[in-house]
Amino acid sequence: MASVLVADDDPGIRLILRHRLESAGYAVEETGDSAATLDALRANRHGAALVDIMMPGAGGLEVLSEARAAETRTPIIVITAASTMNNAVEAMRRGAHDYLTKPFENLDLVVAAVGRAVEVAAQSVDLKQLESEMTRRIGGELFVRSPAMQEVFKLVGKVVSSDATLLLFGESGTGKEVVAREIHRRSPRARGPFVAVNCSAIPQGLLESELFGHERGSFTGATERRTGKFEQAAGGTIFLDEIGDMPLELQPKLLRVLQEREFTRVGGAETIRTQTRVFAATNQDLETAVAERRFREDLYFRLRVVPIKIPPLRERREDIAELTDHFVAKAAREMGAQARAVAPEVRAKLQAYDWPGNVRELENSVLRAALLASGPTIRVEDLELGASARAVPRPTANHATLSELISHRLAEMVAEGEGEPHDLHQRIIAELEKPLIEFALARARGNQVQAARILGLNRNTLRKKLAELGIPVTRTPGV
Repeated sequence: MASVLVADDDPGIRLILRHRLESAGYAVEETGDSAATLDALRANRHGAALVDIMMPGAGGLEVLSEARAAETRTPIIVITAASTMNNAVEAMRRGAHDYLTKPFENLDLVVAAVGRAVEVAAQSVDLKQLESEMTRRIGGELFVRSPAMQEVFKLVGKVVSSDATLLLFGESGTGKEVVAREIHRRSPRARGPFVAVNCSAIPQGLLESELFGHERGSFTGATERRTGKFEQAAGGTIFLDEIGDMPLELQPKLLRVLQEREFTRVGGAETIRTQTRVFAATNQDLETAVAERRFREDLYFRLRVVPIKIPPLRERREDIAELTDHFVAKAAREMGAQARAVAPEVRAKLQAYDWPGNVRELENSVLRAALLASGPTIRVEDLELGASARAVPRPTANHATLSELISHRLAEMVAEGEGEPHDLHQRIIAELEKPLIEFALARARGNQVQAARILGLNRNTLRKKLAELGIPVTRTPGV
């Protein structure tokens, strides 16, 4: 039987975790402060440990550092109610095995995390000690709550100290360059330059010169030698945004840089060595581009050493409230906006909207509303989401799940209403029942007994619903 250490200064949390872990077959030891926790970890008698960040004494992050300095073998899962980027990345940097947030909505997920940690301990797999740190900010002092972004931060914490090539992918506006800048800023190359190049914004005929430089006289208008972005990024990081738009004829030269760490200027013969770290980003499906021969397969795999997917905002709605408050504060601080708060009905609309432009669209919408607000609070009339929240393209039946279609309809209902919605469940059920029953009747060719069987209802319930919904029943002859 594996033993689990539960370290938290809240006796209630310890009790809840003890009961659930013991029911899963684990022996549990409890501690309530940093000193006792360190003593227990140094003993190396546990298969896993759940350690709270905020405890009397040194605190959970310091416990992590001291435990790793003492070469303890116990995988440590950090638990915290303060879900920030800094906590997530810093915990992984200091050697945490995993990172969980309170309150625990599903204790089965906690048990699963403990099970993975115990397996790691049993296999004697040492977690790599990461050597850099990151702050809470991505574009500012920013808290995040979504599990999707916490997974991104965990991965960031693991690669920030290496020189591996990164490929960041995701929809436009998700924050790929912001994440890339943070990785650079907290990497050993932080003192070197971060040079960003948008491959889609530079004419194809000039992109090679922009990246690699040119010699005087190499083409019309080249009146002097010019250094390119790779030379300008020496000792630092070059960020190649929209890499999927790089011309096919230029891709072999980039491949040579990644493979051989060398290039030549346009019109030049001198071979220039480079140790610049390369980040690339795209909102395109590069695998499809490879299949269509628009992107070289060998270059794709050279770039995709460490892929990092930045999820769209609709998949991390838990972050919308925090991002909104962050952008409201930014508008006040940098633009002199008088708005300092957001009305509840505005928050509801922001939460329901699908954000096709992602974080960039959210920022623009909130900044605009903050500037237009006539008082200290952003109201519905100050907010503009595209043309409206209904401007979000409706998912097609061929490419959307039922859940996605319902989510879109909910967004429409919120946009159509005034104030906080109060009857969404009843309205959605009403909209679903009629086509569902009509479908079953069509399948049963009007036979109510068979339709009831298809729906999983008894016949009397079906007849009642037919009357309530005003659905006429006609029996269809033939097949």
